Amino acid sequence: MRRSTTLALVATLSVFGCSDSVRADLISPALPDTLRFRIEVGGSTDVSNELFYEEAFEDTTFLGRRLVSSPQTRYAGVMATSLEGTRGARTHSYAVRNDLAIGNRVRRDALGVVWRSRLSPEWRLDATPRIEYRWDRSFDRDLEQIAASGTARLRHTFLDPGTAAELGGRADFSRSSGTSAPFIPDRNAGGALRALERAALAGGDWRIEYAFNARAFPDSQLRDHYEHGIDTHWRNDWPAGSVWLEFGGERRVPIYAAPSTRDRFLEGRIAAEAQTPLSDDFALRLRTEGEALHYDSPDDSLYFDYQIARAALSLRMESAGCWMLGVGPRVEALFSRLDPGESYREIGGALDCEYLSAHSWWSVSPAAGWRQYEPVPSGSIGLHAPFAFYEVAAFADQSLAAALRARLSLSTRFEFHTDNSQDDRSLYFSLDVRRLF
Repeated sequence: MRRSTTLALVATLSVFGCSDSVRADLISPALPDTLRFRIEVGGSTDVSNELFYEEAFEDTTFLGRRLVSSPQTRYAGVMATSLEGTRGARTHSYAVRNDLAIGNRVRRDALGVVWRSRLSPEWRLDATPRIEYRWDRSFDRDLEQIAASGTARLRHTFLDPGTAAELGGRADFSRSSGTSAPFIPDRNAGGALRALERAALAGGDWRIEYAFNARAFPDSQLRDHYEHGIDTHWRNDWPAGSVWLEFGGERRVPIYAAPSTRDRFLEGRIAAEAQTPLSDDFALRLRTEGEALHYDSPDDSLYFDYQIARAALSLRMESAGCWMLGVGPRVEALFSRLDPGESYREIGGALDCEYLSAHSWWSVSPAAGWRQYEPVPSGSIGLHAPFAFYEVAAFADQSLAAALRARLSLSTRFEFHTDNSQDDRSLYFSLDVRRLF
């Protein structure tokens, strides 16, 4: 009897054109809300050093060429707390996270919120406010900064579930104090965005987004500017491989008449990537990138036009979905008509090794190459000498016993110039160990 009554009610609602969401609420029981709280407590350390040569003097006495080192070690106690849950029978979800670090040279506290509301089957609202405080005494800095930002997006999904449109707005501000504050001017900013995208189960995925931003600097009205930006990407997969394309750019113009051209420019970028399988375990990937910056009134010293082109070819091997190895050449070139001393050609090669499992993520990427600078015109002084470079970047995220988790980051680079007074070596190492409760 109860079952026949329910079927009759559904049929009646259908006749009178009741929405699918109302019918679903009457048929399906409300889902219980969820709540989860987590704490991470531990410590972190950062070690960095840069070594280079310089000519040393004592008063007016030349002491010769000396190796200069700038090592620094930073350590901190860290604690992260997070609260995640849902409300309204899971029609609303939220995540609140606070990251606190108190160290010998840097102290920071960041609070971020992610809120998502399902207003109807077609409409969704996302909001992501964030605020951060930072006290920085690293590398002789004297900086105290507070910054806040927030983004809200209203998303509409069309009858075709793969197609959606977004309308949003954003705002942020920053305030700094201390002797290093002039290098980070106070800022007020706000803007809006509009986007259209499609994510189909079969065929190409694409997205196009336009954003408008306005920025004002209380300490320097001449830096106030408007900025128009566009970002697009497209991806398609076939049995013979996949193709990914991206294009974007910004146009910045000052609000007030300014003597400098640094906030009157057009910047663009484009990237393309293609991958094709060679066998069950091997694939060939080609990636190309391009960047260009054009000032309305360029000069040959500070604000000069330039273009950068990059390309990398990689033979990739994947094993059992855990291991990935990639090796291949890469090239890069910078072109500058007004400042040819900055132009260069670079050729090199890289090896990428990555391991991913349920409890581990390891990545190691060594690379080496040669950078050749263009000859400067007669009568000019070249600032750069050609050099060979060797570098390694590594990252690890590893689960340990007793609910411990370690995260490691390492990068090091060696440069050997034809003018050995420009030789340079750098090291950065970071280790973060936490216990999850």
